[in-house]
Amino acid sequence: MNLKDITPGLPVRIATDHPSGHGGRTGRVVAVGTFEGSYTIGALVDIGEPLLVIIEPEGLEPAPDEPLPPGWEEFEV
Repeated sequence: MNLKDITPGLPVRIATDHPSGHGGRTGRVVAVGTFEGSYTIGALVDIGEPLLVIIEPEGLEPAPDEPLPPGWEEFEV
């Protein structure tokens, strides 16, 4: 994706072969910019786990809105 197209709240999917180990997961963008510490330009993504990941724009693709009603979340067992 292009960095200018990424906005907070946007549903995204992480590329399947992304080196972060979170490939194929979906989430919502929390923030966009340069993150201190890693000095990475990208998006801070909430993937529904107790952590937020920073992903470069090239590693993201748009995802459809969640089909589940509010208050429900899909997870792997």
